[in-house]
Amino acid sequence: MKKINKRYIFLQESIRTHDYEYYILDSPSISDHEYDDLFKELKHLESENPEWITAESPSQRVGIKPENDFSTFKHFKQMLSLANAFDEQDLRNFHDRILKNLDTNDQIEYFCEPKMDGAAVSLIYERGILTRGITRGDGTLGEDITSNIRTIRSIPLSLKASENSFPDLLEVRGEVFIKKSDFNYLNKKAKKNDEKVFANPRNAAAGSLRQLDPAITRSRPLAFFAHGIGSCQGKEFVDLQEMFSVFSSWGLPVNNLNRLVGSIDECLMYFDEIDSTREKIPFEIDGVVFKVNKILLQRKLGEIARSPRWAIAHKFPAEEAYTEIENVEFQVGRTGILTPVAKLKSVNVGGVNVSNCTLHNLDELKRLDPRIGDGAVIKRAGDVIPKMVKVIPKKNNRASMIQAPQKCPSCNADVVFNFQSDWLVIDPEKSKPLKKFASSYEAQKFIANSQSNTLEISEERLETPFIKCSGGNNCPEIFQGKFTHFVSRKAMDIDGLGQEILLSLISKKFIKDYADLYDLKNHQVELVKLERFGEKSVQNLIQSIEHSASVDLFKLIYSLGIEEVGETTARNLANRFGSF
Repeated sequence: MKKINKRYIFLQESIRTHDYEYYILDSPSISDHEYDDLFKELKHLESENPEWITAESPSQRVGIKPENDFSTFKHFKQMLSLANAFDEQDLRNFHDRILKNLDTNDQIEYFCEPKMDGAAVSLIYERGILTRGITRGDGTLGEDITSNIRTIRSIPLSLKASENSFPDLLEVRGEVFIKKSDFNYLNKKAKKNDEKVFANPRNAAAGSLRQLDPAITRSRPLAFFAHGIGSCQGKEFVDLQEMFSVFSSWGLPVNNLNRLVGSIDECLMYFDEIDSTREKIPFEIDGVVFKVNKILLQRKLGEIARSPRWAIAHKFPAEEAYTEIENVEFQVGRTGILTPVAKLKSVNVGGVNVSNCTLHNLDELKRLDPRIGDGAVIKRAGDVIPKMVKVIPKKNNRASMIQAPQKCPSCNADVVFNFQSDWLVIDPEKSKPLKKFASSYEAQKFIANSQSNTLEISEERLETPFIKCSGGNNCPEIFQGKFTHFVSRKAMDIDGLGQEILLSLISKKFIKDYADLYDLKNHQVELVKLERFGEKSVQNLIQSIEHSASVDLFKLIYSLGIEEVGETTARNLANRFGSF
């Protein structure tokens, strides 16, 4: 028995070593056949002696039962996003702020990393053993995807012993991604099987991590790079260079393109170097991340609400594409604001098919002057959000100018206009004293009644031109929008209430205000009869609604959709008052 147990330990260590060589070093020392033989022997010994199996055994990457849903887990340290720089001046301004905040003119060392275009995750190791894998979520709460994380071969289930002792608790921050070649193979396979193809590697990676069945995640060619830490209890690092060196000694995969530089000018040189070789890099990146190298300086600089002051992401110039404008519509949001949206002939921009593009407000609509049939240059701002850069007017028989509506396209109620707008159809003589009065009192909106051309001052102040439906909750789009916001992941986080189901519940008069959601448990018999509902889905919905009653206070405040109260303000209010 003792001899077999030693063999079992040897097999575990051998397979971990070969996984490291294959998935991290990309330099296997044995053939696939030899590896398979080792794995089969390990599985055989475990089947004969199940009491030997531990959580860090290589066999525990596979065969995990599907989840019913993902539970949430609070990060030990908040998982922030990064501020962006889009050009050289932005980066130099970032450097100047560093010097000012540190009150120094000394040279600052920066650690440079390609910005992976994947899915951010946090890995929790306790005394060197992987115990949990969490998505970024809202930065405070993430989804527990441990079962899926354990299927990724490049993520060690236990850290390699080295001269560096393991912390009692370690949050490793990093990115799950798919290599370009693996992504192409994945889509080729999907096409062959008449399955849906992925738009880009990032979507494929993120979607793979959120599969309820780990077997599906295991079938996807996911990889991982570590790029930072959250909480670290029981070990201190002097700088990022040391941290990445220790990561490597523990068997955590790190990007070999990372580099330490001694000045902001060297940062710019590194950026140009990575940008010029971007196409040759085997995985998608969308920029370069620069971090102050010294941990002590990072602590002095601190953080703001959403991002650290000591790091920035320098994005690559956005990709652009030409297409045609098919229409311009006005969409009603939950606050009643009407936003002009260009409907486009579908075009691929940076790996994503784009057919809609927001025009933001009346000023932007006037500046661009898009008309049906015109050409348009579209880019993805920050490689994410589609933006109309330029309109190319149709040479002959150009369509008429897009007019701001006088009535809400959803409920036909009168609209509210910002007084600064040049789009108003009003009596010029009446508008002069009105604008003077409004400017004096900073009352920056009024109702334009399209039938009588009369005007009425309102007190709310807005800095940008807007059009707003005056119908309130009588407007279907506003009413549904408020509920969509209320149940969203960042708010009350109620699963199972998509747009179509919400619309059905509203149209059938099941919900007329937020409180009605919590009364649905008394109408389960009626709900089962509705389209898209079954007994199990109703039970899951009721359970999710009941669970939402215990969300953090800041989520409840944010869910109410109070104007000017975003996530950060909601958190500040919750921290200040503690409870209702």
